[in-house]
Amino acid sequence: MVFRKNKIYEKNGNDDMDDLRKLQEEVAEHLGIDPLPIKYEFLGDEDSRLYLKDEYVGINIKYKNDYLECAKSITHEYRHAFQIFYASLYETELAKRWRKLLGSQINSSNMMEDGSDYINQELEIDAFAFTKFYLKKYKDIDVINKIPGLDDLLDLYIEKNWKMM
Repeated sequence: MVFRKNKIYEKNGNDDMDDLRKLQEEVAEHLGIDPLPIKYEFLGDEDSRLYLKDEYVGINIKYKNDYLECAKSITHEYRHAFQIFYASLYETELAKRWRKLLGSQINSSNMMEDGSDYINQELEIDAFAFTKFYLKKYKDIDVINKIPGLDDLLDLYIEKNWKMM
């Protein structure tokens, strides 16, 4: 089931897969990166993970038939691939800061139990903000986060950084 504007509708599995492949291509083109294959796998409590060395995005198997969660995961993880690409190719202040942050990234294996240190990282805020921005602008999907106050923070981030979206 996908929420778009005030409509709720269900899609069949084949349409979802075609739509996800199209989304992969569109997001990759928007970011100037190559599309990465998707693999569904057991990820415990994680939604998705970028495997840059193996060149794929892993999405939690529990979302295999959930278009919205897959779309969010693809957009989020592709943004992380873009961050790495951008940080390695450019010498802007942002690229230098991202390069530094990439070396000390907190993930599910080293985060605090409540996850507050994970969600407060600039690279994560950027990826969540990009996901919210992209899916709304290009797919008319409203992404509402469960963490209180996060959507307000993301909206501010988008407003300040829209040129990088």
